[in-house]
Amino acid sequence: MVKIVALLGDFYHDEDAYKVGLEAAIDRLPNKEDVELRYITTDEVGAALAEKPDLFVNGKMDPQKPEEEDVQAWLTDDLDKTIVAYVENGGSVLSWHSGMAGYDPECRYIKMCRGYFDYHPPGLQDVTYMLKEDEKTGPNTFPLKDEQYFVHCDVNATEVYLWSTGVDGDSLAGWKHSFGRGKVCCFTPAHTEEAMLDKNVSELLAEKIQWLL
Repeated sequence: MVKIVALLGDFYHDEDAYKVGLEAAIDRLPNKEDVELRYITTDEVGAALAEKPDLFVNGKMDPQKPEEEDVQAWLTDDLDKTIVAYVENGGSVLSWHSGMAGYDPECRYIKMCRGYFDYHPPGLQDVTYMLKEDEKTGPNTFPLKDEQYFVHCDVNATEVYLWSTGVDGDSLAGWKHSFGRGKVCCFTPAHTEEAMLDKNVSELLAEKIQWLL
């Protein structure tokens, strides 16, 4: 049995949309019948990772209520250490969309991810995702109405597999690497349920989940 635990949704991102997108991607896996998927809360992260699941999916930004002056982060120092130790000892992490947003760039989790969200232009944009760098048209691209994430990424310490271009410029959209005995994959698409269910997004997300497993 392949065990996946997922922490999804936050102030700006609908948990149910995330669930629909994740389940659609898992349904594309060749071993989908062997997958046990469990949704967890921030209070359950430590205990869930102690059970050594095959994959931890993080689709939650760090500030829980960013509109408040006293911003509460869910990623405590202890959980920061726990997540990194989980991967070092053979676990895998998918940092998905908001799962790389709002975190302290100096925290262990972001250093492990080797990249993080910087900003996105207001609203949804006409974004073209590219499977090959600078190849902005053709069969290795697909269009999507999406938030175009602009990111910081240590490109020399990871493998970039997805790029994006839009009216506001070009960015990186996905990267992956080994870390200790485990694996890390960062995947920036997508913001809405419709975009998560886009065939290209769903197939690519399934491909990266399979790599992580």
